[in-house]
Amino acid sequence: MSGKYLALDIGNVCVKLHPERCFGALGFRSIGEVPFPLLEAIQHLETGRLREEDFIACARKILQLDWSEEAFLELWNANLGEGIPGMTALVRDLKKAGIEPVFFSDTSIIHMRYFRQEYPICEFVTKGIYSFVVGACKPDPAMYAAFEADYGKPVLYVDDRPCNIEGAETFGWKSHLFESAEKLRAELGL
Repeated sequence: MSGKYLALDIGNVCVKLHPERCFGALGFRSIGEVPFPLLEAIQHLETGRLREEDFIACARKILQLDWSEEAFLELWNANLGEGIPGMTALVRDLKKAGIEPVFFSDTSIIHMRYFRQEYPICEFVTKGIYSFVVGACKPDPAMYAAFEADYGKPVLYVDDRPCNIEGAETFGWKSHLFESAEKLRAELGL
């Protein structure tokens, strides 16, 4: 392991999340209306304790949906919206500056596959540490330890959630609470 790595969250850092596109389409007006068994299944999917096909079957049963797998996945992936303005160019410039961006995300195999297929930023970010592989979600120390095991301490960690930044600080990571690509670029001096 040699080089400089930047730990980069995905949701609301690289791509805007729109849970209302999925849950709203199912008739839920708030997260509080989503059945607990579905929330639990999502957590199990994102930590690798539930296989994709088992999650889809479970979700269709809980929601009483008689949809094809394709229709369900289309709705599920609607959570992922537009790319965050300026981030693709920023990660490209990071690589030119000798810093390797590494995705560091709480996500599922379903969303990761779709994200990798559909978003141009993935051309510049080929490595990642994901909750569905590690078996834990940030700010669980297992996520930060997994990153360090593969890449060492990052030169910077970027996330939009303060609790995840706090988790990184216990590992002594320099962190940036994401607001925009412009502010991150300024911090990086690019």
